[in-house]
Amino acid sequence: MQTIDSRSTKNGYALILADDHPLVLDGLKLLFECLPWVTRIDLARDGLELCEHPRISSADAVVADLSMPRLDGLSSIHRLRRRYPELAIVAITGAEHWFPETDVRAAGADAFLSKHRPGEEIIAALAHALTSHGHAITNRVADLKYRESKVEVPEDELSEREREILKLLAEGYGIDDTAGILKISAATVRKRREHLHDKLGTSNAAMLTRIAMRMGLVAD
Repeated sequence: MQTIDSRSTKNGYALILADDHPLVLDGLKLLFECLPWVTRIDLARDGLELCEHPRISSADAVVADLSMPRLDGLSSIHRLRRRYPELAIVAITGAEHWFPETDVRAAGADAFLSKHRPGEEIIAALAHALTSHGHAITNRVADLKYRESKVEVPEDELSEREREILKLLAEGYGIDDTAGILKISAATVRKRREHLHDKLGTSNAAMLTRIAMRMGLVAD
């Protein structure tokens, strides 16, 4: 079980993500940690871990895969809905033809989306689920977009070297690996990264990655 707990949830929402595929969990974490109104993210790798998570009682919302070991998603959602009626629940799946939406809704999900849908739609579904449970999120993030999506990407202001570094960092390479691939010093990579943050108005790797995706440097 992994936990990302950086700030108090007093002015934001606590979210638990559940999926048995580490890559999917990493992608969901990257998607939601960019949102200013999500201030705590916990992870679960199966349905039983989700339902017995030590912080489930303090969570505001859950995004759960429907195909999970030990306890499947439908059973997990049904159990959570009975225990926590005010919990916002978004169900996702990569095999939507196996799960009739009527069954998913009957289990207690507020929203049901395919994993093939754009990230913005999952964010919008989460925001809608929260508002349906009395949270005033719509006024706080009216357009339901990422925090960094308001930043104009000055593509013509980035040098070829900055583009190369941005691409490698967005692909998950560390400072030393990026330096080795480009045959430059790690200090140069760090300096260029700081310049990228200044130019793009970003402050972390997740925001850089989203911009790299929008620029077409890495696959979304």
